[in-house]
Amino acid sequence: MPDVLAQDALAALDSAIAGLLPSAVPGGMTRNVHVEPSRIRPLGLGGYVGNHVGPHAGQFGRRVQARVSIGVTGGNDTNAHTYLVGIGTELLSLSRAERVARGLQRLDRVPVEDARTLAFDVDFEFISTPSTGEGVITDLVLDIEPDG
Repeated sequence: MPDVLAQDALAALDSAIAGLLPSAVPGGMTRNVHVEPSRIRPLGLGGYVGNHVGPHAGQFGRRVQARVSIGVTGGNDTNAHTYLVGIGTELLSLSRAERVARGLQRLDRVPVEDARTLAFDVDFEFISTPSTGEGVITDLVLDIEPDG
């Protein structure tokens, strides 16, 4: 049975990367983004990371290690290289706060042989936001008197 939370984490990683890339691609070029996960593991204690306040429910998370490749097709090689250098510079210039706000704990550029491809190793943290409450126990009464 597939891990739904892992699938949600991968979708969130795709969305986070797409949100960091410029929306405009130079004319005559097409950008392809490929996310290849290498490891998905639970965060916290078996995936549990804490309680969410509203709605009151448990929060669960996953950590994804992946390689993100950004490739460009079309156009001439010089324009493609310039475009990829700009993307690389923009992504590596992000402040730690900007990266962490999107769940990216680590973003390291890795060398690739293809001049029309840019690649990064990423460490992504996903924490689910519950949509309905679960009746989480928050208080334990310990000063009870035994019967009889």
